[in-house]
Amino acid sequence: MMSNTVGNIFKSALILSFSLLFIPKNLYAQGGISFKHLTVEDGLSQSAVMCIFQDSHGFMWFGTQDGLNRYDGYNFKVYKNNPSDSTSLSDNFIFSIYEDDIGTMYIQTQSGSFQRYNARTESFTQLSKDSIDVSQFKVSSIEALLYEPGARWDGGLGAPIGLKRTETESGKITEFKNNPSDPFSIGDDKVYSVYRDRSGSLWVGTFNGLDKLDEKTGRFTHYRNNPEDQNSLSYNHVWPIFEDSKGNLWIGTFGGGLNKLDPQRKSFTTYINNPADPASINDNYIFSIYEDRGGGIWIGTNTGGINYFHPSSQMFELYTNNPSNKNSLVDNEVISMWVDKNRIYWLGTKNGGLDRFDYNKKSFKNYPGGSSNSKNLVSSTITLIYQDKPGVLWLGTLSSGLMEFDPKTGTYKLYQNNPSDPTSLTDNRIYSIFEDHNGVMWIGTYGGGLNKLDRATGKFTNYKFNPDDESSISSNSVWAIIEDTPGTLWLGTFGGGINIFDAVSGNSKRIKNIPDNPNSLPDDNIIRIFKDSKNNIWIGTTKGLSRYNRELNNFKNYREKDGLANDFVYGILEDDEGYLWISTNNGLSKFNPEKETFKNYTAQDGLQGNEFNQNAFAKDYKTGRLLFGGVNGFNVFNPDDVKDNMFVPPVVYTNYIRYNSDDEEGK
Repeated sequence: MMSNTVGNIFKSALILSFSLLFIPKNLYAQGGISFKHLTVEDGLSQSAVMCIFQDSHGFMWFGTQDGLNRYDGYNFKVYKNNPSDSTSLSDNFIFSIYEDDIGTMYIQTQSGSFQRYNARTESFTQLSKDSIDVSQFKVSSIEALLYEPGARWDGGLGAPIGLKRTETESGKITEFKNNPSDPFSIGDDKVYSVYRDRSGSLWVGTFNGLDKLDEKTGRFTHYRNNPEDQNSLSYNHVWPIFEDSKGNLWIGTFGGGLNKLDPQRKSFTTYINNPADPASINDNYIFSIYEDRGGGIWIGTNTGGINYFHPSSQMFELYTNNPSNKNSLVDNEVISMWVDKNRIYWLGTKNGGLDRFDYNKKSFKNYPGGSSNSKNLVSSTITLIYQDKPGVLWLGTLSSGLMEFDPKTGTYKLYQNNPSDPTSLTDNRIYSIFEDHNGVMWIGTYGGGLNKLDRATGKFTNYKFNPDDESSISSNSVWAIIEDTPGTLWLGTFGGGINIFDAVSGNSKRIKNIPDNPNSLPDDNIIRIFKDSKNNIWIGTTKGLSRYNRELNNFKNYREKDGLANDFVYGILEDDEGYLWISTNNGLSKFNPEKETFKNYTAQDGLQGNEFNQNAFAKDYKTGRLLFGGVNGFNVFNPDDVKDNMFVPPVVYTNYIRYNSDDEEGK
């Protein structure tokens, strides 16, 4: 806190914009959500969070089994019973938090005590609950109660009474009890929650699954755990049910973590604790779920305190290796990617070989590396993946050559360097692959120059740097290849700049950095060359991004000082709206070519990390999804879904300091 000895200082808290206040403790995520945690170490009074509420001023309130907590986005203020103070809480086990239409809060405790909170004096007044009509209040409660116009639903908080509907005027009671001989009766008489969503459906959480009531027929549809179906409810003891502002229905279980229901597919996405992933939900026992006015989702647990995420920071689906789940990414170091014609996502890893990922089924299949087994790929390190026009997958490796891979059989044809054969591949380190308009395959290597493959004979023609020939390629490290016009290739080299290569004659025209010329190529280390839908050529280098101006035959350069996330550019993709997405060594940049502006994203936004990898980027052209991989897994996202959180939180004063002291007299 800053101080000022000659005046008064106010400490202000920006309430609601909590996605900006948290700093993730870990970069790994689970199932597309990276959870942040608030625990007793952060000032929470106790780990079991029974109810969550946001008051009209924007403060978050958490009712625990040992005190009431107010959170301002920075600090907790804890309210507890003080036997010598009649204006303190009656007891510390908080069941419910209410707020009336003028912003007055009411607290209900386990003992049944009901008290009004005075925000000005921060004191509590004991009341009779019967003296106040709470049916019109905003409420967050652990009780299985639902107040509606004309009726009240009561589940008894797990007492074996089934579900009761009481009409307000007539007092008529309709009971729903479990009948073992009736498959359409309520799933269990122990009811823990009753919730009506915005479509009008009534949901009931029971000890034996999630139920949906058809109020016309009195029949229940049951959603239960099926051990054979990973998309079923994760656990049958259901407690909180909550619908967020986006229409997602969240189901908390007491032992099976958090579930999100897709009502159309009638399938669940499950979020459970993974001890190897500190960004997973930290407890599988869920008491409460709440959405703040900024769109943030809060989850109260039994032993883990509070879990939080904001959908605006979860736009990037994240996939990582889970050692306890065979249906996960084989290795977190993703170094190459491709989306094939059947929209299968192929992932090359540093140590685990090749992964086939079916995005719709969320299923992984691994093709391991290791030359000791003939059924395995020749290498565990897949540096490059490329699909040609006939549909063949070509795999580049770090040191074992080039593979022509048949995904149907898992078999491959191997091309390697043979020092005694000048028509063999010149280098086993594959860094770029490209098929030109004639179907000719061009292979760029780490140190063996450029290779052209004759598919009929399996022989290669190679093109290397010749210091005595200005028309030769300028470097033997060919890391990027595109075709600009038919027969004209642009080669990006590491150390030799760009080569405009004539595919017929084999001659090159070199473009290199000119020191002190701001309109020249910024660097001779070329990582990426990309041609967008408007025929613009973009260059990714170790010293920023560059756009080639065809008319002036020069370059416009963009670096960190211009807003680029980092000067070391790995991948460049264009989305369906014409924006460029650029992966770097320090985050992901979204670039507007018309306005020449950047918007940057980092691990705090849900990316796999800030460091990406050279060939780990791809586009699903049918759906518009983009993929980027790095050192901690890979992200999949639809650029249309990446939106900024535009909510502007109010400013609330939480403390007053006079003459740099809390003392009222300034002493």
